[in-house]
Amino acid sequence: MVFDDITQEIDYYNKLPVVFDGFMEDMSGLADKELSVICTARKDAIPEKKWVPSYEFSIMVDGEKAGGMSFRIGYTDSLYYGGQIGYEVDEAYRGKGYCARAVALLAHVAKFHGMEKLIISNNVENRPSARVCEKLGLRLVRVVDVPEWHDLYKKGERRFNIFEWDLANE
Repeated sequence: MVFDDITQEIDYYNKLPVVFDGFMEDMSGLADKELSVICTARKDAIPEKKWVPSYEFSIMVDGEKAGGMSFRIGYTDSLYYGGQIGYEVDEAYRGKGYCARAVALLAHVAKFHGMEKLIISNNVENRPSARVCEKLGLRLVRVVDVPEWHDLYKKGERRFNIFEWDLANE
């Protein structure tokens, strides 16, 4: 779906289904041959800050920590810019496709929470992060200016790619 008005686009995402009846407990299936995603924390929502519940994960390669990810459950105006999934890969493990493989494993968690679409955003200058989205086959929705009210703006971030992950075919 393509919108001319970013406000309509944000409203569309905010109305998408999400189910939160508690955190997913059994995450034993979040692995492939050499890579696994281990849940390290489950964080409750903080309504006064408009924060949704979230998970923190370690990306493990052959038993060694290779990076981390976060997954935020829900849709908000802020998450339109910040995305549901954040990731980082330690320098020694970069360029090997581990991040895209780890992110792909989170589709199972998103579906557990009834989420049909996810947003992954990244700074327009962060080409490796955009490449992860491209490897996953995500659709670039648009490039946006980060609004002044957003925490990302306060950290000096100004322009972000907004990618959509449609989980219907996963």
